[in-house]
Amino acid sequence: MSGIFRKNNMANNLNRFRKLFPSDYNFYPKTWVLPGDLASFKNTVKQRKKIYIMKPEASSQGQGIYLVRGLSDIRETSHHIAQEYLMNPLLIDGLKFDLRIYVLITGCDPLRIFIHEEGLARFATEDYSPPNKQNFNDVFVHLTNYSINKNNPHFVQAAPGKKSHKRSLSSVLIQLSETGFDVEGIWDQICDIIVKTVITIQPSLTSTYRTCQPYDYTNGMCFEILGFDIILDSNLKPWLLEVNHAPSFSTDSPLDSAIKTAVISEALVLVDINDQKKKEFKTETKKMQRHRSLSARSLKPTKEESITRKIEEMKKRDSYEDSHCIGYIKLFPGCNDIYYEQFLKAASNSYYKLSTPKRSNTSFTGKGQDYEEDGRKNDPMTNISACLAKRRAAWS
Repeated sequence: MSGIFRKNNMANNLNRFRKLFPSDYNFYPKTWVLPGDLASFKNTVKQRKKIYIMKPEASSQGQGIYLVRGLSDIRETSHHIAQEYLMNPLLIDGLKFDLRIYVLITGCDPLRIFIHEEGLARFATEDYSPPNKQNFNDVFVHLTNYSINKNNPHFVQAAPGKKSHKRSLSSVLIQLSETGFDVEGIWDQICDIIVKTVITIQPSLTSTYRTCQPYDYTNGMCFEILGFDIILDSNLKPWLLEVNHAPSFSTDSPLDSAIKTAVISEALVLVDINDQKKKEFKTETKKMQRHRSLSARSLKPTKEESITRKIEEMKKRDSYEDSHCIGYIKLFPGCNDIYYEQFLKAASNSYYKLSTPKRSNTSFTGKGQDYEEDGRKNDPMTNISACLAKRRAAWS
């Protein structure tokens, strides 16, 4: 997962995909990975009088983040990323905020991605205004990290009936809906961002997984809960800020406890962890080891047997997941798999180019065009809400 949870790796991956698919991957602020992109970044700063935000490539909880308006403001370039600062964030109660979205990955070959219907909204603790001389270094205005803002004397912990600085995702979406905003459209775009981001690392995940578990047909030996941080601009466009591979599950308030307990417990139900599976896996592993020691060769199934077994296991997974999704909603595979196929192909091509240079001539030539089937254009936003609604109705 380091391809997306480290800021520098995610920037490299998403920048590469933005070159191939400019309109499809335009959900991530323009970013430079330093020191590699230092010359390009300095040239941009000279030509474009904007505000940029500097972040250490492997930090968390807002540590080491600061704003720059010119070259003289840059303190450090080693192991940092530089990013265009979002000047027009959507505000609630005059405050800047972001959304912590919980995403569950239950398989990598093929990808199996779920999003939890509940999450958190983290608010800055001082009224927002664009960076100026007075507030340029005020982290309580520009940063939404809970670990920073909880230290402000004005911080209000999550509590009923209060305008707190940490709220549930659902309460914020309801408030936006009551204001007249298209919440379903926002949610669809967030789902699309998640799938496209995870797709960029699918080939490397599969390679690592198959190296460790070459004969696992269930595609279910591992899982991970990720924390996607999304911010909305004043035009209601979601922007991906970062991905956390170990999102905080500390419970400083009843709100934290309720949401994070559901996220974890419902994930454990969905991945179906039990002693019976463990015993079956150990029995099959011992059988293969015994055969190898007696015959000096592995008990390797034929290609046809592998395909058949894999299909059977996938059907079992689908049936189980469809009846055990409580708070999670399946994003992938889903309604727009044909549309996402172009990104999967590009990810595979990119991965094999980097890992096997001699095979670099076997390239994918797509430039971000929409794929079509049966005369229908597969736009990412087409019928996602309807598909999700149908699944949710089936599970209830």
